[in-house]
Amino acid sequence: MLLATGLTTYEGKKWQKHRKIINPAFHFEKLKVLSPTILQCCDEMVGKWDGMLSYDGKCEIDVWPFFQNLTSDIISKTAFGSSYEDGKRIFDLLKEQGGLIMKLHYAFIPGSWLLPTATNKRMREISKDIEASIKVIINEREKAMKAGEVMNRDLLGILLESNHREIQEHGNNEVVGMTIQEVIEECKLFYLAG
Repeated sequence: MLLATGLTTYEGKKWQKHRKIINPAFHFEKLKVLSPTILQCCDEMVGKWDGMLSYDGKCEIDVWPFFQNLTSDIISKTAFGSSYEDGKRIFDLLKEQGGLIMKLHYAFIPGSWLLPTATNKRMREISKDIEASIKVIINEREKAMKAGEVMNRDLLGILLESNHREIQEHGNNEVVGMTIQEVIEECKLFYLAG
């Protein structure tokens, strides 16, 4: 639960509600708009590789860190419209959280997550920090949407637009739309998927 919940963990009516709201973000036409961003990120990575070549045009590259950065850059830009630097902190925190969870899962003792150990405290701190960072991004986006800016060129904009449309069609009812906390959880899944 400290890593992420969302569409992948829901069932029944809650899954249906989230699926209906999230679905527009993954239509082919919406994803096609993101391809120039993906291409730009790939070009930047290949440009860095070109800069590493020796005078004879050869070099050995450990591609793993480059692909980690590429993936996080693409997710940050396509999901949230921010640069890799803006999203790097969230990625690093999710990575650390995943490592701590795997460490605890290795030697799992029922109820141990309730104990005030240093690891458990750190995991709760990370969870709060991730949520606060994502909430800032969402709040900025909602302010821009209320100001009349068109913000549906990334996954978060499409998600918020779809959620607002769903709420307007059925009244301001949390049973119909997603709460801010639920939007945060879906955003954490976007990052985690990256």
